[in-house]
Amino acid sequence: MRTIHIEAKPDHLLRLARLKDPVGAVAEMIWNALDAEACTITVDVETNELGGIEYVSVGDDGHGMPNASCEKNFSGLGGSWKTKARVSSELKRGLHGHSGQGRLRAFALGEQVRWVTVATTVDGRTERTIISGTIDRPADFDISEPEYLDAPAGTRVEASVPAGYVSRLVQDDTAQQLASIFAPFLAANPDVSIVYQGKRLDPATVWADMEQYPVSWQSAPEQPAPLLRVIEWRKDVGRVLALCDANGVVLDEVSPGIQAPGYHFTAYLLWDGFVERRNDLHLAELDEISGLLEAAREKLRSHFRDRDRQRRARQIQEWKQEDVYPYPGEPTEPAQAVERQMFDEVATTIARRLPGSQQSRKTTLRLLKEIIAHDPGGLYPVLDELFRLPQSEQEELKRLLQRTSLSEVIKATGQVADRLDFVAALKKLLFEPEMSRTLKERSELHKLLERETWVFGDAYALMVSDQSLDAVLVRHLRALGRDPETERLHPVRREDGRQGIVDLMQGKAHRGSSGREHLVVELKAPKVRIGQAEVGQIKSYAQAVAEDSQFRDAGVSWDFWVVSTQMDDIVRRDATAPNRPPGCIAEWEGGIRIWARTWSEIIDDCEDRLHFYRDRLNHDPATEHAMEYLRRVHGSVIPQAAGPA
Repeated sequence: MRTIHIEAKPDHLLRLARLKDPVGAVAEMIWNALDAEACTITVDVETNELGGIEYVSVGDDGHGMPNASCEKNFSGLGGSWKTKARVSSELKRGLHGHSGQGRLRAFALGEQVRWVTVATTVDGRTERTIISGTIDRPADFDISEPEYLDAPAGTRVEASVPAGYVSRLVQDDTAQQLASIFAPFLAANPDVSIVYQGKRLDPATVWADMEQYPVSWQSAPEQPAPLLRVIEWRKDVGRVLALCDANGVVLDEVSPGIQAPGYHFTAYLLWDGFVERRNDLHLAELDEISGLLEAAREKLRSHFRDRDRQRRARQIQEWKQEDVYPYPGEPTEPAQAVERQMFDEVATTIARRLPGSQQSRKTTLRLLKEIIAHDPGGLYPVLDELFRLPQSEQEELKRLLQRTSLSEVIKATGQVADRLDFVAALKKLLFEPEMSRTLKERSELHKLLERETWVFGDAYALMVSDQSLDAVLVRHLRALGRDPETERLHPVRREDGRQGIVDLMQGKAHRGSSGREHLVVELKAPKVRIGQAEVGQIKSYAQAVAEDSQFRDAGVSWDFWVVSTQMDDIVRRDATAPNRPPGCIAEWEGGIRIWARTWSEIIDDCEDRLHFYRDRLNHDPATEHAMEYLRRVHGSVIPQAAGPA
């Protein structure tokens, strides 16, 4: 027997042993066996009556180590022969070990370790050698003299006097962890058998799903294209992106770099080009193959996007079968489809947090539907209050709700549908005799329209409602950035000295310039025809503005409308004059125009603006929908004739 010595301090060697990772030590012994071209590897863990571990062994049918090579294999630290060889001698397997430190990992299994190895010598004889070491002398290994015998080749690592953390080898998920490590290799090498505690490791029995995808990359012509293999596990085994040779031998690991809440997976990037770079793979993020890693990660993201869609579809189908899904049938309008898309994504995100009882789930999902339909922006605080989501689900939900393509589309489609309903309701109020006869201009029509000023133009904002010309002046000055309180203003009066009360004044700024437009609207009840008196009233407001120097500003134009359902013939002649825009009955200096408009013209304009959206929303503003909108939004001022059915 001879003793060989490693020139290194014991504390450094024990750090390399990673004593707290016995599962990793077993994996290292298995990889060493695979590097020795073993086809059958057996791991046994013997326990006593109390369940404590007494003995660990890892045996294989590989080539073994001839006695003459044992000293070289055990005396050095680093510089393994595998670094240069890269593949095994006969089967041409990619080699896992390369640092020359694997034997030290055995001390994580027991304080006393020995290797019993049988190999064929160069002269054809079969010899057995025993190498032994102890944790109190980690730098020294004893190598026996060769014993010649007739026995199959192979190596058995035996560890006794168990180390401190070795009990982890009998935990329920240990076999699964090992299966996750060797899954790609076993899938690529079906002739290899790894038996742990009497049971063969079979990745297909422990993974939930396995998919693989080619990864586009400019690899060398003689090398096959990289392949990404994604294995999903039923339990958490830790996420990594493993860099492997084409046979699935793991050469290094990097972060997968993706978000996939709720999934346990290991991703294996298989490519022979990693073998040539094995000593520098820790720098893979920085060198020329960083693009390959990013391409693999993008493929991984795509995989989990597809998986997520499948999972959500299954969950929704289960809700439909339970009769808790709050939407009946399929969406008939694009707006409904958009709303339902957001509901489906949010609801399936929090599915695991829903109440256990069927009725409670049904109630909660219905509440979620109502919030999304009417206030998608306020959804997150409600969900956080209801479910107290963990951090990972909070972040996923925030990302979902920040997608303006969903929440903003829901708001926009809801707004268009509401506008279509309002136009339909307005037509009913103005043109159906039983309603138009009783519709009051100031307390009903006026109050409805001051909340729906978009009817007169989408770009306008309400500035004044049912106030005097003095209030119009103040609001005008403020729109120009002037402070009325610092200026000596005198009252604004019509030509006859009266104050004048304006129904609606709206304003809009010209995009990209300092110019502004003001629109003053005088409303008349449907039964009132626009005649000379009504035109005279709106002209008197325009005259007051035109003659009062306090209003003058070259960057502001004024439009004055008088609006009703009908107009006298003499007014219509002016409104259809060939040298002016339709409806314009007068144009004065100073950017002032006066208009006589009918509701049918205004509603036609509204419908023209909404026509594009109406067709794509497939929204039919039926009478019951239109009147329901009035009752819901304008309940406090709704005309009596349009009240609850």
